[in-house]
Amino acid sequence: MLKRAIPVAGAALAIFVLGSSAIAQPPAAAPGRAGRGGAAAPAAAPGFVLPPENAGGRYAGNGEPDFKSRCAACHDPAVGRAPSRAELETRSSEDIYDAIKDGSMATQAAGLNETQLYAIAYFLTHKAPVPRTSAPDPNRCATQKPLDLRAGVWNGWGVDPANSRYQPNPGLTTAQVPTLKVKWSFSYPGTKNAQATVFGGRVWVASMAGKIYSLDAKTGCVYWRTDQRAGVRATMTVARNPSAPSKYALYLGDDRQYVRALDALSGKELWATRIGDHVSGRISGAPTLYNGVIYAALASGEENLMGTSNYKCCTFRGAVAAVDARTGRLMWKREVISAPLTPTGLNRFGGQMYGPAGAGIWSAPTIDARRGQLLVGTGNSYTEVETAASDALVAIDLKTGAIRWTTQVLPHDNAVGGCHQGANCPPAPDYDFGSSPHIITVAGKDLIVEGNKSAIAYAFDPTDGHIVWQTPKLGSGGALGGFEFGSATDGKLFYGGLADAGGTNAKPGLMALNPANGAVVWRVDGERVATCRVPSGRCAPGYSAAVSVIPGVVFAGDMNGWLRAFDAATGRELWKYETTLPLDTANGVKGAVGGSIDNAGPTIAGGMVYVHSGYNGNAGGNNVLIAFSPDGR
Repeated sequence: MLKRAIPVAGAALAIFVLGSSAIAQPPAAAPGRAGRGGAAAPAAAPGFVLPPENAGGRYAGNGEPDFKSRCAACHDPAVGRAPSRAELETRSSEDIYDAIKDGSMATQAAGLNETQLYAIAYFLTHKAPVPRTSAPDPNRCATQKPLDLRAGVWNGWGVDPANSRYQPNPGLTTAQVPTLKVKWSFSYPGTKNAQATVFGGRVWVASMAGKIYSLDAKTGCVYWRTDQRAGVRATMTVARNPSAPSKYALYLGDDRQYVRALDALSGKELWATRIGDHVSGRISGAPTLYNGVIYAALASGEENLMGTSNYKCCTFRGAVAAVDARTGRLMWKREVISAPLTPTGLNRFGGQMYGPAGAGIWSAPTIDARRGQLLVGTGNSYTEVETAASDALVAIDLKTGAIRWTTQVLPHDNAVGGCHQGANCPPAPDYDFGSSPHIITVAGKDLIVEGNKSAIAYAFDPTDGHIVWQTPKLGSGGALGGFEFGSATDGKLFYGGLADAGGTNAKPGLMALNPANGAVVWRVDGERVATCRVPSGRCAPGYSAAVSVIPGVVFAGDMNGWLRAFDAATGRELWKYETTLPLDTANGVKGAVGGSIDNAGPTIAGGMVYVHSGYNGNAGGNNVLIAFSPDGR
């Protein structure tokens, strides 16, 4: 599910591979990228500290040359009491970054810029560092209000444990949708933001910059903020916890593979449980809370490491863990690949390789309560060592973690980088399942319906996983194609967006399918814009972000930065808003702009619609959370 380089309006973007010698150069400014009226691109608010990968289009390149010229004389091999390179590689990327930024090794790193410091840390640890904390926020809430349990709720990734992404009680009518206007906005550092969680009159958001915010749902003022030395892109969940001082906890997963519980009213950590220890592992999909247990899945960035000389690929396996929500106790953990990990051949650098590996789980687990199982879709394989667990739907017993069945839809989808010396490894299509499965009842029978990056949607029987129906290819599919981050269902239709950012048969757009047979009920083509206002210039007409549904209306955002609402029965457009237009935010950022809408989808609760604009550096330094209400009231 790694995001590849996407087409750029009026420019080309080189493919960016962390740790390799290639460095992606941000494209020249696209027409109108500064916003209407030629306003200058906004600067980060005073006090904000940005991870280098999120700062104005700056990307990390190869840190090996700087390590060899500045550090290797003492560390490779080790001299005196200096730690060896092997020891450095076991440390956190933050430890390395801090040491060369302004710690014990700052003298040796003198003259290197932020990008070079970041690259050294990544080269050694294979993990992106998160810089230290920043200054207080300027718009603190005047009083600490209690949670309002009568307020609207969008909790977790898909509203319910079955991840339908259907909000039955939006506090918003179909007639009010065309009147939606911006009520407030909030700009904060980081990209790949956690989708907005709405509960008790508050909104909880986070980003890969490590900041977690509790905001007032109606005004955007800040109740509290915590600064983690770990990125958080997975959507969070709020639930009752008698052990918390407030009796409510905020549950989250981070890119250091920790599941954490924070007190909902203060942000104070209650417990933290690490569910994985792989150097490239991360929690990307939202943990799902059900009956007092948190089910969290593991993905990885190991594909990014295949081209580096000091990495022996591949050893990561997708997995699911069950954690007691009250205490943080790890109840069970299950890898989806059952075959043992064994040494195979050598890679092109002469390093030992391993397999089978891969099958990361990028999305939130779906709970099939009727059958006592959870459902996850997996990604591609990382080596040519075959595994039936890649590009598959997997059912796991909720209580024991035992795998009940695995249905693979495409074998041989093996990442090219994880290839042995002299082996013939044709390019893999990268047809991950990147979105959460849905359970839809059709004529009294349950079906599991899910699409993947092949641009094919499937229906599976939940008892044994056999495929009931599958559509033809609905688009080109590919690394940036097909169904990416999230579909939705209201129980009547299956709604999904096609990203399809390239390819001769690309058909980006939004569609509704009949869950009984996969037939297309309606389809809306993605709109190609004449002027790209995404600050990086990386516009595309596809719908990659998760879609969301309320009675009668489908909300979806595209890679051009437009948020739209469509009639759920016909696909007729009801409303649209360009999220890249400058906004003066509730926390004092003047002229803040968003970017592409990707990954996290809109959430709707309490008569409000919340959406993040900006993803993966597409917005420059800061992205924007935008809150809409009827007439902006």
